[in-house]
Amino acid sequence: MIGDRTWRGTADDIDVINFIQQRHNDITITFETARNENEAIKYYFELEVEFYRTGPEETTDIQHTTARFYIPPMTSDVDKLNLSDIITQFLEKIDGFSGQNSSWIVSQINYLRLCWGCYRPLTAGTYIPTPKSLSSKKAIVNVRCFDDNKCFQYSVLAGINVIKSGYHKYRPSQYKKYMHMLNMEGIESLIHW
Repeated sequence: MIGDRTWRGTADDIDVINFIQQRHNDITITFETARNENEAIKYYFELEVEFYRTGPEETTDIQHTTARFYIPPMTSDVDKLNLSDIITQFLEKIDGFSGQNSSWIVSQINYLRLCWGCYRPLTAGTYIPTPKSLSSKKAIVNVRCFDDNKCFQYSVLAGINVIKSGYHKYRPSQYKKYMHMLNMEGIESLIHW
């Protein structure tokens, strides 16, 4: 985790919608700042809520409990921050907790927390060196593709062993003359720069 921000509630905060909407600008600014400081982030929300309910009719006991609800991690390179969706997801989780005749009622929102970390998705054309423990076995061909996006094609050609011998099996230039063997019709090579 690279960063987090917590918004604390008070005894007056009992409505999730109002609690989040009142902090809308601050949440948005925090999110945008985190995203601007990192190329992409993976983030999630956590909400802690206190509940109460009265005991059985023959007693006057009031029971209390606390529950935490999470919105699953999302990535900023795919998802935009949509607070309406976040509110809806939290309300569904709270309804699931307090539903089914459990009689739990929100007594206070303790906090809302936004946590984020740096996220670097793998992209096509990314070369990852083979660990020494594997490369010493001479059982893996790891084609070093830096300047085009034909990693998949080179891997297939290496897998069908079109180059029988030689020390240059890791070079893309060795496979280019065999590209005609592959039918890539309808298959796009992804380009991420």
